[in-house]
Formats: sequence, structure tokens, C-alpha cells
Amino acid sequence: MYYVIINMKEEHSDLVKEHFEMKYYDYDKLIRNLIPKYEEMHNIVIDSFNLAPKEKARLLDLGIGSGETALLVLERFPNAKIEGYDIAKNMIEQAKVRLKNHSTKVLFHNKDISKSDFIGRYDCVFSVLCIHHLNSRQKKKLFQKMFKVLKENGVFVIGDIIKFDSAEETKQKEEKWKEFLIKNLGEKEGYYWFDNYKEEDLPNSVNEQIKWLKNAGFQEVECIWEYLNYAIILARKKSP
Repeated sequence: MYYVIINMKEEHSDLVKEHFEMKYYDYDKLIRNLIPKYEEMHNIVIDSFNLAPKEKARLLDLGIGSGETALLVLERFPNAKIEGYDIAKNMIEQAKVRLKNHSTKVLFHNKDISKSDFIGRYDCVFSVLCIHHLNSRQKKKLFQKMFKVLKENGVFVIGDIIKFDSAEETKQKEEKWKEFLIKNLGEKEGYYWFDNYKEEDLPNSVNEQIKWLKNAGFQEVECIWEYLNYAIILARKKSP
């Protein structure tokens, strides 16, 4: 997700919180104009959960945002229960409205995922368009925490913006994404959102994140989808 530029001397988590406390116009429409193949990404993330349709699974949503991913998950797995974390109270309020018909199945935490201690055991952890707000050190620490809270054979699925191991490839993919933004939003607004990304988002490459996930203990880690500068990474915690 994206936001406007403010004082970069602030701690990054405070920056993210301030931006998401703002009220966006037609957020669901905006995000589809920012993220290529938005629906496809969600479908592949949820397909990777490896859960039976009626399983009473316990799930963790890192960056629940407006609740769109959580709603799709509960429509697919109606007996599941979700704990959703988000740094912005405003986004959680939007999610509560969207998930009002599933209020008994969702527990909200208005907390910073980079500073949270997660309690309990989960069948699956998922995060769509959130972890790029964390720096490299925070990602490594979060991956270690997720390995500890996942049950055996549980999966951790990340759908997010990425960069590449070479600066040249990163620039090529970013330029194609910028063309996508300008096509959808017009030149002025397209450049506006692209410049925000360049100033403030903290993506890492797929290979970097795979390495950190393996170092955290995940035995099976792979990139299962990639388009432009977006990817889905799946990590599985196998039985010892």
C-alpha cells in the first residue's frame, strides 16, 4: 500500500501509521489502479494455504488493512478464525465494517507488526502488501517470529512489491510498473504514486527474503508467482 511524503526523520513505522490514518478516496478502486493483477495475486495467495474448505484453522493476517484479503479468506474458509494486525486505527475501522458479517471470526490488533510479540499457534500466516514497510533487519526478525508461531506444516505466504538483485533489472521492472500507473491514473497522479514508492517503500529481492526465511528455520521456501515488481513467496514449516 502507498502513502504521501512527510518528514523522513520520523521513525518509519510512525510514518506508515500517519499515512494510513488518512482517509483515502475510494480506497478499493485506488488500490486496483496501483497494483497490477491485484485479484490474481490474492487468489494465488489464498490457494497456497493448503487448508480443507471447512477446516477450523487459526490464521494470522499481517497488515489486515481494509479487510479485503481477510474477507476473501473467510469466504473460502468459513470455519477459520483470523487475528489481524494493523498499525493504523483508521484501516482497522474500515476492516470492521467490511467484516461485520464475520465479526465473531476476526480479532483485531491495532499494533505495529515490527514491534509485536505474537501469542499462540497458527495454521497459516499471510501478508499482502504490508511487509515492504519493514526494513531488512525488521523483516529478518519478523520471519523468525513467524517460524516460531506456525504449527508444523503451516505456511507463511507473502504477496508484496519487490526489488531485484541487479539494479538494472529493478529499474526495468519499475519503469514498466510506472507505465501501468500512468495508464490507469494519468501522468500527474501516476508519477505522484511512483515517487512516493521511491521515497518511502523498503522492498527487498525475492532471493534476499528466501535466504532470510530459510535462516529463520523454514525448510521449504519458493517464489510461486511474479509479475513486474510484485511476487508471492511461500514458506513452509515442515515437521522435524
